[in-house]
Amino acid sequence: MSTNLVSALGGGSGIDTKTLVSQLVDIEKAPTQQRIDSRQSTLQAQISGYGALKSALSTFQGILKPLSDSNTFSARSVAFTESNTVTPTKVEANALPGTYQVESIGLARVQSLSMAPVSDPKSVVGEGTINIRFGLWDGTSQFTQNTDRNSLSIEIDSTNNTLEGIRDAINASNSGIQASIVANAGQFQLLIASPTGEQNALEITATGALTDLDYREGFQNLIQNQAAQDAELKINGLTVKRPSNEITDVISGLTFSLNRANQGEIINFTISEDKATGEQAVRDFVTAYNDFLTFSRGLTGFSRDEDNQIVRGDLSTDSIARGMVQQIRDMMTSAIPGISGGASSLATLGIETQLDGSLGINETLFNQVLTNNFSAVSNIFAPKIESNTVGVQVEKGSQFANTQGGLYTLTEVVPGTKGQISGDASTVDFGTFDTASDTYSFQIRVNSVVSNTITLPADTQYSNEQEFAAALQSLINNDSNLKSSNISLDVSFDSVSGSFNFTSREYGSSSNVSFVSANNMSDFGINTGLSGTTGTDASGKINGVAGFGAGNVLLPAIGQPGVGLNFVIQDNAPSTAEVRVSKGLGSELNSLIAGFLSRDGGIKNREDTLSKQVTVVKEEQTRLDSRMEKRFDQLQAQFLAMERIIAQFQSTGNQLDGILDRLPFTASRK
Repeated sequence: MSTNLVSALGGGSGIDTKTLVSQLVDIEKAPTQQRIDSRQSTLQAQISGYGALKSALSTFQGILKPLSDSNTFSARSVAFTESNTVTPTKVEANALPGTYQVESIGLARVQSLSMAPVSDPKSVVGEGTINIRFGLWDGTSQFTQNTDRNSLSIEIDSTNNTLEGIRDAINASNSGIQASIVANAGQFQLLIASPTGEQNALEITATGALTDLDYREGFQNLIQNQAAQDAELKINGLTVKRPSNEITDVISGLTFSLNRANQGEIINFTISEDKATGEQAVRDFVTAYNDFLTFSRGLTGFSRDEDNQIVRGDLSTDSIARGMVQQIRDMMTSAIPGISGGASSLATLGIETQLDGSLGINETLFNQVLTNNFSAVSNIFAPKIESNTVGVQVEKGSQFANTQGGLYTLTEVVPGTKGQISGDASTVDFGTFDTASDTYSFQIRVNSVVSNTITLPADTQYSNEQEFAAALQSLINNDSNLKSSNISLDVSFDSVSGSFNFTSREYGSSSNVSFVSANNMSDFGINTGLSGTTGTDASGKINGVAGFGAGNVLLPAIGQPGVGLNFVIQDNAPSTAEVRVSKGLGSELNSLIAGFLSRDGGIKNREDTLSKQVTVVKEEQTRLDSRMEKRFDQLQAQFLAMERIIAQFQSTGNQLDGILDRLPFTASRK
């Protein structure tokens, strides 16, 4: 029997080399691929875990918002007698609890002035300037200016010289003066109404062709239909007056409206603490914290599934995430920085840490605190800033989230000052002086901003130096250049030196006053040669470190624990002061979580690191795939070479097949 050796060896070749090579490559690739897949799966789970952690932290942070607001623990409720005479409109947090009796004696009224009637509201009245001052009329004979309100100067020209144009120009001043045109018996009258209150009555000095609008001492061409009047009311029997029927400052924290005068009717108001809002905020906090703790424990630790099998959290091996959760847990048992004496931790309120780390409420103790020491709840959760002197007030700045609670000691405190200038002694006899004889004008520079040319109203008398000072102050503060820069000053008269003094209302080194021009003002002691004094910034040390002065505000140096606090130094501030700051648990937790969630916080940094690691794994996968492709090609080439050898064997075998029968002298076997 003949045997084909090549065929026996698989000649032909009969082997699926592609599948064989793929299997060999897969076997070689498997250990490294398994490691890459495991690493990639872990990284994706961690990235997903941090996304879930961010969501949980944001939810918990939302619960902290009311706890960070002291008004949550200062809510008030008001009970009152139903009446159309007086109605409450707003009760604020920190309103003073108590019972109040209110009696409405008389309503505040506007001063109503009217012009002589005309037949057509579109007819030309004239051009000129309408100068208006606010103040008090003694009957209709003597006017005293209200220096707390700026005067007005309204220009009337060819574009608005009709009755309608004058009405619109007055209303456009946004001064609280209301002008209207009233039809009366086929004719039309301009009606001008002041704001309510006897100190807001109007003195009108008109120039040019507008003298029919005069209403001033000796020149009252307008008709007064109604005199300005304050509201009059009694609070617990005490008679008080206010310029408005909207009463905001008689009962602390309560705003109410006088709707009518009804002498003899007593309206009772009872203001009491509303503890329910604060209590609910605390209970919501405990629930939210426990929910967060349960979630974070499953995310950063181990839990059991429905089959009681241990399940490892996506961030169980991540020390950063576990550290964040631990910091939050630590704050539940720590004392709140900045609280002196008394309750300073959750445990003192009856909010206790359980064996599993969750919070529980000892209802007996918690209710005792709510009843007898509710302020302690506010002190624990909400920010509180206390100064030992009225001379140093403290405000929360934009960086309060970075402020550290504790005691701040101020030393070497020096208040800031305002820029000012004093005139020479005035030689004017105000008993006989008026502005009819000449034009009096000047330009003033306040805090480096130069006013327009300011001209004293023509044909105006001033009874004394104080009235003239009030008029100057009103004219300067009403200048458009200064108003647009929110700049104003105070003008006073020094009876000892006989000079007028001009003081900027701004503190600090940018505060200054000088005169740029002065036309016919020398008799008042005002000239461009006067030399003023520039203001200074407040100064002092905060916990021994020099602060930064900005006007009357002293700021902690950058990097100091007090960054975020603005110490407002009053003129009467002592050289030393103490300020105690407690941010409260609500704000402390909010700051902590905000730091975690910030652009450069722990979570963002960790996510960036994980993303980079994912990129590294992808690059490793690419390199592995490339190497295995080359290995595939290498093995395939080897098998192809083997195929060629086998094919050669097969060809040779075919040639040798039957060769013995063809050899000469070969006998065949029978």
